Amino acid sequence: MSESEFQALTQANTHPRPPISAAIICHNELHNISRCLEALEFCDEIVVVDSGSTDGTRQLVEAHSKTRLLTRPFDTFINQKNFALDACRHDWVLSVDADEVITPPLRREIAALDFTAAGYLIGRRTFLGEQEIRHGTWNPDYNLRLFHRSHGRWGGTNPHERVVLDAPAVRLAQRMLHYSYRNRQEFLARNEKYTRMIVDYVAQRGHRPYLGEPLIHAAGNFVKAYLVKQGFRDGRAGLFIAWHTARLSHLKYQLLSERSRLPSRTSQQSELKHVA
Repeated sequence: MSESEFQALTQANTHPRPPISAAIICHNELHNISRCLEALEFCDEIVVVDSGSTDGTRQLVEAHSKTRLLTRPFDTFINQKNFALDACRHDWVLSVDADEVITPPLRREIAALDFTAAGYLIGRRTFLGEQEIRHGTWNPDYNLRLFHRSHGRWGGTNPHERVVLDAPAVRLAQRMLHYSYRNRQEFLARNEKYTRMIVDYVAQRGHRPYLGEPLIHAAGNFVKAYLVKQGFRDGRAGLFIAWHTARLSHLKYQLLSERSRLPSRTSQQSELKHVA
């Protein structure tokens, strides 16, 4: 859908559409960013916050007519996305990741909205390589992505950030495309990284796993993803996702257990002070 077609649909709506800012954070997304930006042509501006890309992402973003490219060193997903949110000129914000694509049916649904809710939940159709994952814990996958920024900001945990809204949200019928992982190696590498980020976050808050917790969570995650949510219907990909989701859950609680057995820096300093 072109911008003119979107505007025509909007004008046909009895409720005038407010201007929309799109917000994206990215780092080395050369393989994703073009299709993401092209699908956001209907927005009134596109704010892109880059954290130091070196693969040509910045040049593609700068070449796009509606983008404003900002640079910020990455610390957490929450801070990065709130920085992008604050940089938007309009109150209604559509926050997407660089590996996500707004489909024409979803654009038409947005054009027909009355914008009376504080925010709108958008589902994702997620891909592992070329295969869409239709079952398991990846589907359905609804996230609050279109919202009025006076009602919400990014919060949650790092790296599982989410928009925290102070009013009810409405679920949209149409979904976006989510090209999350190009291959299985990328899935493993990124989720190993995210697992260790989660461990850092949870450990700082003093969580101490109980005996057997790694195994209990691993088994529970596998049963949920493969059997309860019918991940087996996605074939080998469904088994791969369920198995490694369980393995990474085990790794998370195993690392937390190891962290909990280490003496804290505070206790070490107290012991040294006592000896002195």
